[in-house]
Amino acid sequence: MNLFHKTGLFTACSCVCLPACLAASEPVITLPEEIVIGATRFNEAVHNRPVSTSIITAEQIRNSAAQTLPELLQSQAGIHIRNLDGGPDQQIDMRGFGIAGNQNTVILLDGQRMNEIELTGIRWSTIPMSSIERIEVLRNDGAVTYGGGATGGVINIVTRAATAGRIRGARLSASGGVAVGSYGATDFTGTLNLARENIGLALTANSLRTNNYRDNNTLHQRNLQGDLRYRFTQGSTLIKFGLDDQTLELPGNRTEQQLITDRRGTATPRDFSTREGAYITMRGEYNTSFANLAADLSWRDNHRTALFDDYFGSPFFSTKAFLNTRSSSWLFNPRIKIPFQTGNMEHEWIIGSNHEWWDYHSRRFTGPSSIPGAASATALAANILGSQENHALYTQYTTTLPVTRTIVSAGARIQWTHNQANDQFNPVPYARGQQNRTLYAYDAGIRQPVGSVVSFYGKYGRSFRIATIDETYSQFGGPAFDSLITLLEPQTAHTAEMGLEYKQGPVKARTSVYRIELNNEISYMNINPFLFGKNINLPPTRRQGIEVEGSWAATSTIDLFGNYTYTDARFQEGTFGGKNVSGNMIPLVPRHAGTAGGSIRLTPAIRFSALMNYTGRQVYDNDQTNDATHRMPDYVTVDLKLSHQMASWLMTFAVNNLLDEKYYSYGIRNSTGTSFSALPARTRNFWFTIKYQFN
Repeated sequence: MNLFHKTGLFTACSCVCLPACLAASEPVITLPEEIVIGATRFNEAVHNRPVSTSIITAEQIRNSAAQTLPELLQSQAGIHIRNLDGGPDQQIDMRGFGIAGNQNTVILLDGQRMNEIELTGIRWSTIPMSSIERIEVLRNDGAVTYGGGATGGVINIVTRAATAGRIRGARLSASGGVAVGSYGATDFTGTLNLARENIGLALTANSLRTNNYRDNNTLHQRNLQGDLRYRFTQGSTLIKFGLDDQTLELPGNRTEQQLITDRRGTATPRDFSTREGAYITMRGEYNTSFANLAADLSWRDNHRTALFDDYFGSPFFSTKAFLNTRSSSWLFNPRIKIPFQTGNMEHEWIIGSNHEWWDYHSRRFTGPSSIPGAASATALAANILGSQENHALYTQYTTTLPVTRTIVSAGARIQWTHNQANDQFNPVPYARGQQNRTLYAYDAGIRQPVGSVVSFYGKYGRSFRIATIDETYSQFGGPAFDSLITLLEPQTAHTAEMGLEYKQGPVKARTSVYRIELNNEISYMNINPFLFGKNINLPPTRRQGIEVEGSWAATSTIDLFGNYTYTDARFQEGTFGGKNVSGNMIPLVPRHAGTAGGSIRLTPAIRFSALMNYTGRQVYDNDQTNDATHRMPDYVTVDLKLSHQMASWLMTFAVNNLLDEKYYSYGIRNSTGTSFSALPARTRNFWFTIKYQFN
């Protein structure tokens, strides 16, 4: 596709220039190996953060029976996923935000934000799981450092750099693999790594094609990622780039009756979506005897189209809609870390700033219902231009007290935001608007070790979220059932959490309780039929819950883990459509959820892995009044994987949804509350993978 052609020169130049860099490379200072996290945009040891942090290592990823990144993340306490289109990019929800889960968790790739200013899913499938070094899960953390959308927390995916061999000189390694699976699925992957002592280029590419479980749900996707890193005595540089290209057919919901009679069918045989994306990130770090300096600059571009055809055939009104949307962003993030000591106390002071420029342009077309397909969607119905500009200053201070080894942390952020949007197709004043706001975030935390194996921690903070462009625009919300721009107030939240961690030898455990109080929560609301699906600021809402998780390396060959999450998400007050919703449960938040799994090394070359997920009952989407006659049923899925390593060959066989559960992770009530429709999930399916590693 076009984006692949445009950036092919960049990739070729990187490969050509690398040998020259290798020849000129300097000796590198070897750093001690230690798991570190990037919550402050600087590397640091996990135990130095007074918050709840989980690390998923590369070995755990290899051993997991999960097939996608969201499925892997669901094995962590407090994380729930749902599939909204049958594709591999499931929606993620950390700590109970329902359909707005993606907008309340910041997703990072090597420290760079992947969230967009529109209601689109995170592009999980563009990140090959084999390229990941570790995943950092930080709950209710990151608002000071990263700004909006971090109320649920931050997930940072850290990819692997190319590594040099033990012998001085360049090392070349590569791998290639193919996977075949149910529903006509094929997945081709390849990697290329070229490295010397302190410089390396890593390239990863894959091509996935599958018919998927549903009719009209074919997926074709290609991804390419590159990572060029150079380390020198006092710092490092990074250039990271990626391309993705996806075409996905959209099968739509099935009614309650259709789930029984024709679960795999579709009522939208012509609907589809496409996506083309590209990004480049440049980063530099420089360390002095006084401070650590760092800055990164990133650019991202996305082009999406989608067709939602008319299947009613009315001669008076067509529901056909063809969307053509492009968004782009520039992000610049300079920062400095100053470590120092006073007496026996160790201190760390971080000062940084964030600068973001987002642009959005969406043209929406309609056409006669008598002519099916996108070709007839030529009548312009909306021409939406939007932009968002954010500038912020933040500071984070951490100190370790002597004797007691108490870690205390405090941080604050001030952010200036400018939003504007207008529908150039509609000249009326209410089809345009702009907004300026000054926003604040802060946090304070403490961690107290008790002996060498137990730590208590607590945290209190304030976070915020800014509405996306899609949430400010309503196609039929105006007085004449025309377009309406409503610049919603930023959402704010106050969060408190307390927890206990235990670590001794092969055993790790954590339990925590938390509470999140939200004002002006941004959400879709359609209880009142005259809102036509408008997004609004909700009255006060609350989330609170308990998380318990643990892992045990029982022997040198057996690893076990498990967790349980209790989530209570409710409206604190308010009425909608004349109905009081005070105390009602927020839709699409399971109250109970749990995961259990593990792996066993049967022989030095054979490993068996198992993963079980339980998701409890939920309120259907759009049932804020909680008066529908149905609740989403609970479900259990079991995934198994068997791996066999033979020299440079790796073969795996996986079974997903072993029990053939007929479930769905998303459903919505009808207007009367007497029935529902849902997106059925795949039943039992299989994958066989063979991979060859060349060193």
